[in-house]
Amino acid sequence: CAFFMDSDGSEKPMTDEKRNHFKDIIQEFATDALRCVALCHRGNIESLIRDPTKATLADCEKKLEKDMCLDALVGIADPLREDVVDAVATCQNAGIFVRMVTGDNLETARAIARQAGILKDDGICMTGEEFRKLTPAQLDDILPRLQVLARSSPEDKHILVQRLNGGLMPETKEQWEEAHPGRDFEKEKDLLLPGYKDEWDSTRGGVGEVVGVTGDGTNDGPALKAADVGLSMGLSGTDVAKNASDIIIMDDRFSSIVKAVLWGRSVFDNIRKFLQFQLTVNVVALTITFLSALAGYKPPLNAVMMLWVNLIMDTMGALALGTEPPTLELLDRRPYKRDASLISRPMWRNIFVQATYQLGLLVFLLNKGPVMYDCEDGSSHHFTILFNAFVFCQVFNEFNAREIGDRFDPMGSLNRSPMFLMVIAFTVIAQWGIVEFGGDFTQTTPLSWDEWKSTIGFGAISLPMGFIMRLIPVTEDPKSFAGIGSRKLYKKDNSWLRFLVLALLPFIAMIIYQLYWEVEELKH
Repeated sequence: CAFFMDSDGSEKPMTDEKRNHFKDIIQEFATDALRCVALCHRGNIESLIRDPTKATLADCEKKLEKDMCLDALVGIADPLREDVVDAVATCQNAGIFVRMVTGDNLETARAIARQAGILKDDGICMTGEEFRKLTPAQLDDILPRLQVLARSSPEDKHILVQRLNGGLMPETKEQWEEAHPGRDFEKEKDLLLPGYKDEWDSTRGGVGEVVGVTGDGTNDGPALKAADVGLSMGLSGTDVAKNASDIIIMDDRFSSIVKAVLWGRSVFDNIRKFLQFQLTVNVVALTITFLSALAGYKPPLNAVMMLWVNLIMDTMGALALGTEPPTLELLDRRPYKRDASLISRPMWRNIFVQATYQLGLLVFLLNKGPVMYDCEDGSSHHFTILFNAFVFCQVFNEFNAREIGDRFDPMGSLNRSPMFLMVIAFTVIAQWGIVEFGGDFTQTTPLSWDEWKSTIGFGAISLPMGFIMRLIPVTEDPKSFAGIGSRKLYKKDNSWLRFLVLALLPFIAMIIYQLYWEVEELKH
């Protein structure tokens, strides 16, 4: 602008002093999180263009949009939604690094980010122009603190995602040259963003961050595609953005992203609960069959019994543990890395301890069962007692499997898990029917009320064992959790596993000795 409108309505020349005054006002607006808009006009356009109604875009740029008169500066407030501050804090508490990538002025973006709780005191804000001048190594250095990227283009957003998770990173010289036409690969491969695959792998061991990206515009498509989880806006988002995304946020609220995180973690944990339960059943069933054959017995669990155990283990276990509802406690931990083990250290502890108890119980019943229950050794009555005790071990251990860490709360929130209760009820009723009425088909013998009570009691010991096993000091590997600053490559530490094996060695030795004694008994 060459002129400005004074308070009396007259046009006056734009001096350097006045221009700086207006810049200060724009800066003040931006600092207050206001988006600044300048209103201006150009007079006497008839002298510049014969017919203004037929003016083209080129005419406007070359002839009219010069020497204009500034009429006013307007600061437009775009207040944060009520749920944003709490939702951002919840994400950060859950270990999620929240970044703001926007086309706004740097000062406006900085003020909004502070209001939302995204920008911290040690955080870095920069513009897209500064961002594009960085080398891959320089960007890696500031990534742990880069919280706001202002005046950015959709390509900046795409590059940031690529650098974080390695998605769609150029892998060959040809792909790099296609992304950087006219540039020299050999001289500039380490100077231009987003870098290339081999260089990126060498700094991270081939494992990047898990990145979620939100977007609503057509130009956000590449970033949504490159992200591990793309989230588009259902109300304001374009069809291109929706098609490129993995999840559509139907109400456009940031708090809905928190719900998506909560359900995602719930599904992951439910899978782990099922695996913990399934592996325990597998270890015990296979080991007792092997050891009994070694001791000279026929398999205590026949084919039909194993089919029923398999049904409990797979179908029923998946229904019971896979449908557990999410809890807010899931948002109190950091996210796992993409290469974190699906079976954690505490899960291995739980599996080994429960399997050791169940195996010891079955070996005990295999040896002492005939005396305790006054039945013939190796008879269907004898094996029915083993079978019943084994199944009820799984029923009670299913309650233990509802927690995969150190927390012991097998009965917690059962009112929110109707499917779990239905599965347990069905398993108990079906087990009763198989034992009492299976006959020759299942090779089972009806049990007396005392035998039912004792075998159910043996199974119920799995619950206090669940409490005791959680007292063994085994923690999750801290390297399995995501952390933007962790660039070191670590060797796997299996000292915890050695400790657990050593702790269980006396029990395993006792079981082997018992089997050896049983074999000697059979010989004589």
